Amino acid sequence: MSVTVFLAIVGAVLLAIALYDVLQRQHAILRAFPIVGHFRYLLEEVGPELRQYIITPNTEEKPFSRYQRRWIYASSKRQNNYFGFGTDQEVDGSPNYLIIKHSTFPERAPRIGDRDFDPAYRMPAAKVLGVARGRRLAFRPASAVNISGMSFGALSGNASAALNEGAALAGCLHNTGEGGVSPDHLRGGELIWQLGSGYFGARTAEGSFDLELVRATVAAEHPVRAIEIKLSQGAQPGIGGTLPAAKVTPRIARARGVPASVDCVSPPRHPEFLDVDSMLDFVERVAEATGCRWASSPPWATAPSGSSSPSAWPASPAGSTTAWSSSGRASSVSPNPHCSGSRSAATW
Repeated sequence: MSVTVFLAIVGAVLLAIALYDVLQRQHAILRAFPIVGHFRYLLEEVGPELRQYIITPNTEEKPFSRYQRRWIYASSKRQNNYFGFGTDQEVDGSPNYLIIKHSTFPERAPRIGDRDFDPAYRMPAAKVLGVARGRRLAFRPASAVNISGMSFGALSGNASAALNEGAALAGCLHNTGEGGVSPDHLRGGELIWQLGSGYFGARTAEGSFDLELVRATVAAEHPVRAIEIKLSQGAQPGIGGTLPAAKVTPRIARARGVPASVDCVSPPRHPEFLDVDSMLDFVERVAEATGCRWASSPPWATAPSGSSSPSAWPASPAGSTTAWSSSGRASSVSPNPHCSGSRSAATW
């Protein structure tokens, strides 16, 4: 092909594009700037990549900066994850920037091979869930860091299963999100069951709240340690949320208790309560059916002498609750008749 023929073909193509741009009525930029206007849309298309890899600094991206993502990638691949975060971060002018001061006489850090080295060391939570409201199954979470609510439906089954297996390895709690308890949540990790305004996994066929289904789910072989009441959609406050029909697979529909291939709607508010007082009444109803109140004085009302920490309190005998007298003597009392299930949850 000669140069003349090639240039003729290129010219014909450009002429055709220019005619199309001038005659079309959808984009004013293309009408005003034939051919050249396409570069504007091209730059707009590749803009996110340009900003991410060329323009944006390593510390500015949200929700995780490039520094943080690099640390996560290296850790997941078991590569060297020791990075110097350096002084390119704004330290002095940033509010609430965490600064760890050097210790003149630091304690020796245990290393692999040392007798006191524990690769599975965990930092328990300072808070004892259920203590303030006197729950029969109040407990201290084994880890201060836990997995927040991400529902099955928003996440795939594989993602939910991976998170639950990770929770089992880390010894932390896995929040189910509002999508109900699915088989992918039963991979060994202990759960916080989240109940949202749609009551997924705890609803009747008509969509109203089903307390008996909650009781049955908790009493089954599900590792539910606590129940969380989610008041509204964080991403869509005041208007609720929708899982489109195309995403409501039969598996998701079974976990949520909704019809498959139909839009799954989370209402903007809870139908079961109207204000703070009725909300607390609702919480107590759920607690009575699952976590239960103490049949007598809870141990934190009058703890044993010399003990101010709940972790120091002896465990209750199987099938009974324990009330502490002011002298520190324990006495067994009959359990609440509503707490006969083998597994229960300590409602927050």
